[in-house]
Amino acid sequence: MYAIIRQGNGAYYTCAVFGYYRISDDPFDGTYWVVLNSEKNKLIMQNSMQQNTRYLIPMVLITDADTSGWKNGSGDNQAAGFLPVEDLPAMIAADTVPPELTRTCVELDRSYHYEEVHKVRTAEDLRNLQWTSRDFHDAHIARITPGRDSLEVLFDGVWGCRILLRFSGEVSWDASSRDPARYDPYWMGSTLLQQDGFIYLIDDSKATVEDIDSSYCWFRARNMEYRIIPD
Repeated sequence: MYAIIRQGNGAYYTCAVFGYYRISDDPFDGTYWVVLNSEKNKLIMQNSMQQNTRYLIPMVLITDADTSGWKNGSGDNQAAGFLPVEDLPAMIAADTVPPELTRTCVELDRSYHYEEVHKVRTAEDLRNLQWTSRDFHDAHIARITPGRDSLEVLFDGVWGCRILLRFSGEVSWDASSRDPARYDPYWMGSTLLQQDGFIYLIDDSKATVEDIDSSYCWFRARNMEYRIIPD
């Protein structure tokens, strides 16, 4: 698992993720991700949500949702298989994480090659975009820029970031149903899927390709890539 760790005002760093803990059901202060600090020399419990605000703004934007090799603890708690899942939060709080475990985390983080432009090739790539975008819930299209058999679509209002999508290859689309001059521009959810060699993005969480008509906002192309722009 890998993520962007927001630091506010557009500042951020990227890091491997080593655990997830639900401490309570408090939407602001109930869940944490285990990551390295920005200096990459110790593990921290990073609050999932920004503090001291009325709004739910993620501090951790998951860019790679693969948790292979993780193990479960009590409740929703999980951690990488080489870490003590139940004792880890107390160790981090007391700064007693064994040095060999910290070194392993640092080495795993160094081995991950993060690219700012994410190319969509597989179902896992689509899943990662769904994680980062939170299914585009509350997002809206800020700009559409057509090119020569290509299309750039900038989404604003994504929780914690903006996302710039680029479609190419036999591009087709219809965003008229989200025209802010006539209709509600905010998305409640989305469907991302691959079918018959095309990639689709549709503004409904339960849509199929066969459902597409003028009541949907949708994009289709042979290729898609995207860039995450943290707030």
